[in-house]
Amino acid sequence: MFRFTFSTLLIFITVACLSQEIRYIDKQTLEDSIGFNSTHLYRINDSTQYVYSQPKLLKWIPNGFSDLYHVPRQYWKKETIKPAIGIAAATGVLIVFDGQIYDGVRKFSDFIGLAPSNNTINLTGSRTLAFNIPTDLSSGLYYIGDGITEIGICSGFYVFGLATKDKRALTTSHELAEGMVAVGVTVQVLKHLTMRETPERRSPGYPSGKWKWFDVLQPIESIKEYHRSVPSNDAFPSGHLITAMMTATVIAKNYPEKKWIRPVAYSLMGLCGFQMINNGVHWASDYPLAIGLGYAFGNVIVNQGREKVRIAEQRAAILGKDARDVSCMSKVQCRPTLLYYNTPGLSLKVRL
Repeated sequence: MFRFTFSTLLIFITVACLSQEIRYIDKQTLEDSIGFNSTHLYRINDSTQYVYSQPKLLKWIPNGFSDLYHVPRQYWKKETIKPAIGIAAATGVLIVFDGQIYDGVRKFSDFIGLAPSNNTINLTGSRTLAFNIPTDLSSGLYYIGDGITEIGICSGFYVFGLATKDKRALTTSHELAEGMVAVGVTVQVLKHLTMRETPERRSPGYPSGKWKWFDVLQPIESIKEYHRSVPSNDAFPSGHLITAMMTATVIAKNYPEKKWIRPVAYSLMGLCGFQMINNGVHWASDYPLAIGLGYAFGNVIVNQGREKVRIAEQRAAILGKDARDVSCMSKVQCRPTLLYYNTPGLSLKVRL
């Protein structure tokens, strides 16, 4: 029963994001100016519209690796100092109280009957190519940030985009795949560097887990030590939350008219974070950096995948500050607008 509910939830989230009437602004003129049907212009509101192009097949793979350079480059600026300090401070404070937070979460979970377990079923039956899905509430909360969930959502956007020729949905699916490559590499590098113990496998005398750190003088030994017992050394940062935050950011920024996406996504992330502490796989201090990195990657990826046109500003610059809607008839309206590459034109609306 829970497996059915979990799968239904994934389908509902994807369909809810996509179930809207797509409004193309002078779509035919746009296609003629490009020469082929590869670009769509979406009006989000009266002041903003976005241009989405047909994403290239498998381009998300090299893009994911290039993001490892572009994200630090774009966020290495004065404006990001305060957020970085905030993340570092939050992490430091939580480290001090990690042991108490973990004990408190376990006690509260026992009180409400939330088991510290991760029960799944492998649909493939193969250990090499395992496809696990949760079988109860506890594992379902844990799997909110799992890669399987994100792959399911990504696939939903891709199938919808292909079926409806929706460039925004196709771009979103490619950006989610690109993000999973980028954050996957990032989180694995950080886990190998820090080698922090998880709550359930912490060493005696280390209430918030031991940080073993990567030994640059003995790199091979450090790598062997990490893989000798991965569940004991991969706490920091949280791969689940960095992936979930990236996913939420990509979808929310591509569908800004869907105001419910962020609160729903952040609530689910909170439940996932709580259960991962309850399961003993993460500390609370594993989360701030993961959330910050997930947002940074998602933000940069989306901005690289579309062109934003600020209608009000460009209309004033090109057509004059006093450009206004011109009513031609009671049921016919025409007004200045912008086509591709900020080319001035007219938008005609006929009410039947």
